[in-house]
Amino acid sequence: MTKKISCGGFEFDEKSFAQDGRVLSTVVSQADDIELSEATDVTGIVEDFNDLILALKNSGVIAPYEFDITVTKNVVDSITGRADRQYNTNQIKSVSEKDGIITIVLNKTVAELKDFNAGGKWGTHKWLGIGISAGVTPITNLKYNGSYLTNEDITEATQVGLSSGYFVRWVAADLVLTENNNEPSKNYFTLWANRYGSVKYTIKLIEG
Repeated sequence: MTKKISCGGFEFDEKSFAQDGRVLSTVVSQADDIELSEATDVTGIVEDFNDLILALKNSGVIAPYEFDITVTKNVVDSITGRADRQYNTNQIKSVSEKDGIITIVLNKTVAELKDFNAGGKWGTHKWLGIGISAGVTPITNLKYNGSYLTNEDITEATQVGLSSGYFVRWVAADLVLTENNNEPSKNYFTLWANRYGSVKYTIKLIEG
């Protein structure tokens, strides 16, 4: 028996999702969070239909929106005890993003950067910082490596002079340069948000 999905008076089977006679997908059944609509008025129908579209985007049935990624080197951390990390950040000549690759170009070699102890599991490395915006505000609607960003991330971004919508990505330049992903700090991360799906980004570093 074919499974039917009803939403606000619209009905779709699990084999196809059609609009204007065009089959858009054959995998509606993959959208696990679709619920039956009980709407009885136009407002409810619209809300339920929007929920349906959201569920289809999150499941990949409909192509998700694309993140509007913006990156910046303008990270200024003046808190006492962090001067060495700030020195490293100041050696960033440029930072850019294209096709999921974030490229950091330095004015110096990594060996010329200063060691900084980030504490805990993060350890001592050639740490530096960049700001990243995915075009999603507030950033607490954004998942970074599977976990939602928090108000602490907003506070941290504000403390280093980043504007609303940005978060800080601390980068262990020595690990990124050698593509050493055996420690907690990796040269890649994933972002996720409703309607956007999950996207992986890789950090590359070019020495001066």
